Amino acid sequence: MSAAGMTPAAEVLVRRLSAGLAPDAGTLAVLASALGEADPARALALLAAEPDSSEHAPLVELLFSPDAAAMRELEPVLAGLRTAGASGAAELAEEVAARLAGMRLPVHLPGGARGECPAAADSLRGYVRRLRPEATAPAELRGLLARRCDPALAVELAVLLRHSRLLWTPERVFFLAALLDRADSATDDLLGLVAWAAAFLDLSGLPASGLFDPREALVLRRRALEEQLRQAEAAERALEQGSFETRLSQGLRLGHVHGPEVGRELALLDRACRLALGVPGAALETGGRPGVSVRDLGEASDLDELLRLLP
Repeated sequence: MSAAGMTPAAEVLVRRLSAGLAPDAGTLAVLASALGEADPARALALLAAEPDSSEHAPLVELLFSPDAAAMRELEPVLAGLRTAGASGAAELAEEVAARLAGMRLPVHLPGGARGECPAAADSLRGYVRRLRPEATAPAELRGLLARRCDPALAVELAVLLRHSRLLWTPERVFFLAALLDRADSATDDLLGLVAWAAAFLDLSGLPASGLFDPREALVLRRRALEEQLRQAEAAERALEQGSFETRLSQGLRLGHVHGPEVGRELALLDRACRLALGVPGAALETGGRPGVSVRDLGEASDLDELLRLLP
């Protein structure tokens, strides 16, 4: 297929889509359930026969959703877009739709089977939109990923940041940059740490003042996690004392909290405190007073020299 007149990013996307869609097991399970057809090939044939029907249109959109492999493959291309932002994403979507709309794209199924699905312009635009071309992480963070991580992990983390849906502010960039710059790539779970940090920043929101105080936000999140751990422990004690039916008859209602998952998040929060603030998470709890900090003042041989070193 000639790609004359197309931008480099559109060329890559057109080649990727022309090679075929590869729905994952979850997508195929949804298609089978919705269409009442266990065989993926027959389910796809039913879908392709009437792609515009009200019942089938949402399933077609699901089929035209990029999988994890496609996101990783296309990340370097999206990061190199010449026109950034929403306008660049819209232009890219229109280029891809203009090239492929009306064609029948191959669909790769388990066991080497293969089907086809018509590619409507709206479905193609949706595919590009779900790649989030406008959401490339700031150059500072991408540079850190390139320096601190092996290429495969750097791409995976870039995809994670692209799909974190964060609005980038200088404070958020600084917080993540501190984690990436100070983490130990040999021992830290960078993927878990960055995923936690992105979720934490999103959960913290953007204050009306526009100023983000990581210490205050970390204190609030740590308190919430500790409360969840207490709930999990209370639920375990209640289970030891009686069955679910007994507790239900007594009017006891306990929300489900998965203790190990909360513990894992608490460990990631404490690690982030060490990296970003230089203090353990427990030191943040100071009754509302400024948090504990550590500062190396050097060594003093006598009292006079010690007094000179003190700020």
